[in-house]
Amino acid sequence: MSTADGASGAAAASAVVLAGGASRRMGRDKRLLPWGVDADGKPRTLLQSVVDKLAAVADDVIVVANDEPDVLGARVVPDAIPGSGSLGGILSGVEAARHDRVFVAAADMPFLSLALVRDLLGRLEGHDAVVPIVGGRPEPLHAVYGPTVATAARRQIARGQLKIALAFEGLDVVRVSEADLRRLDPELRSFRNVNTPEDYKGARRDAGA
Repeated sequence: MSTADGASGAAAASAVVLAGGASRRMGRDKRLLPWGVDADGKPRTLLQSVVDKLAAVADDVIVVANDEPDVLGARVVPDAIPGSGSLGGILSGVEAARHDRVFVAAADMPFLSLALVRDLLGRLEGHDAVVPIVGGRPEPLHAVYGPTVATAARRQIARGQLKIALAFEGLDVVRVSEADLRRLDPELRSFRNVNTPEDYKGARRDAGA
């Protein structure tokens, strides 16, 4: 199986796309922003582009959203605990996953590197989570989780603590250094979000659109 972006050969793993944000900074639903075209040349949304990418690396793709977004090739599940933020989204995705290896990403990350996703998935065995470190800070919305993370997340949410990092306390977490990340994603484009109209314009420009 090739590790190049776009390579076929989805692994026995789950991929979760968190798509429940309010898009306040964008001013409109960023999930529906145009992003390229599909195999038939039809316009594709930002959300669909992320789902399509992850379908090439995981045979079980889940979108966590509290509405019914127009998306193909993924199961849509609601938040298990409404109002629990991104931590609740992670919980929802991990609990709904068909596999014990679960990659989680945000819906506004169009530059995901499939080679990097595969690498992170491969690091989970024997651990609870695999979390990249960029600029000295963890990237929990571009990380891999095992089933134990759901238990920890439920415990934190029950305490009213929604900070994702707190859910890692007491867990065996593999932290992947920026140097290791750059071996597969030299510019760390995978971690780029599209939050504002300016972000979107810049991302489209850099994608050659």
